[in-house]
Amino acid sequence: MKAFEKAAESVARAVLQCDRVVVVSHDDADGISSAGLICNALARSGIPFQARLTQRLSADIVEDLEPPIVFCDMGSGQPDVVSGIKGEVFVLDHHRPVGSLDCVSLNPHNFGIDGAFEMSASGVVYSVVRKMGDNRDLAGLALVGAIGDRQAMIGANRLILEEGLAAGAVEVRPGLKMAEDGEISKVFERSIEPLLDFTGDPERVRAFLREVGVDGKVEDLRGESLTRLSTALVLKLLMQGSFAADSVIGEAIRLKREVVENAFELVLLLNACGRLERPGVGLTLCLRDSSALPEARRIAEDYRKEILAGIDLLRRNNKEMENIRYLIAENLHGGGVIAGLGIRYLYTDKPLVVLNNRDGTVRVSARGNRPLIRRGLDLSVALRQAAESVGGKGGGHSIASGASIPPGTEEQFLLKLNEIIGGQLKR
Repeated sequence: MKAFEKAAESVARAVLQCDRVVVVSHDDADGISSAGLICNALARSGIPFQARLTQRLSADIVEDLEPPIVFCDMGSGQPDVVSGIKGEVFVLDHHRPVGSLDCVSLNPHNFGIDGAFEMSASGVVYSVVRKMGDNRDLAGLALVGAIGDRQAMIGANRLILEEGLAAGAVEVRPGLKMAEDGEISKVFERSIEPLLDFTGDPERVRAFLREVGVDGKVEDLRGESLTRLSTALVLKLLMQGSFAADSVIGEAIRLKREVVENAFELVLLLNACGRLERPGVGLTLCLRDSSALPEARRIAEDYRKEILAGIDLLRRNNKEMENIRYLIAENLHGGGVIAGLGIRYLYTDKPLVVLNNRDGTVRVSARGNRPLIRRGLDLSVALRQAAESVGGKGGGHSIASGASIPPGTEEQFLLKLNEIIGGQLKR
């Protein structure tokens, strides 16, 4: 961490020398919060900026942009795109590097820090912005990015959490990691995280809560009531075949400086804005403009419906090969979210792959879990190799990765992916 922080300080000094900056970032919760961090720091430093949020980094995204450019949550896996830019470029990313970059780059993997589990892109960006001035009040945004990427509060993330606590930017208490505050019954009826077999069924939700003997508001749960409900949820998840209790129960993080207090709600809002192609609304929230909150919540409601429809499609149409489970779909919003929910709560035995044919490209989202990782699964390698075998591109993390492949190559891609993952799991 000392070497990483020294490198972050060097990046911060270089960024502060820029007379303007273009920020290019991913459009999920980690990417949008990363953009929010650097844009807040630039604004406080009096440096003009513009921001572009995108799902995929490609040459056409950057061809009309004039450096200096700061890439957040992308770039490490696209050295061909980044290296083609003439001018000052910074890559602040946590994805496993592919090839080499000929620009300023900060990536935890290069310092022995696991970017898949203990430092998100927003954590990388926070390490830079905290050296650009007294920006410790922004620590909550770094944690939002980590939560959005399903990371635990360990390693570097724990250090950011402790700094946020000391700065009064966040509070932590035992509780449920629910993306909504309010009456427990209403929250559980609408919940997509956790995804329970009674989600969307008011009568079954009320029957479950009566049996547990719990009512009131989620954010007010304490003591025996919290213990009873937590125990019941763990048992419920185990009966569903899920081992994702740590996704539901544990440290409930409250944001004391952001436009919403519930960190898990802000994750939902940012993901919704990104997936429904309104990432600018999410960035506005990260810039602490509460006027965007009503619109963000309307977007989140549409997103919730889209995700539940996608989960229903997954339940009905998923197929299996020896080493993978997959869904082929068209025009989905949030294929990665559906894959993640599916492997956490529905199908835990094999890596889950969602192929989504949209806008003339098949976008692939693959998710694993820790037991599969311990057996040798590395989706970053598997998706990159399988995608390249059909003329596409892929990469990401060992536990969560993505790719883009040409339409018509789905079957060939799946066969190759099944073969590669079979080799990994048999080691």
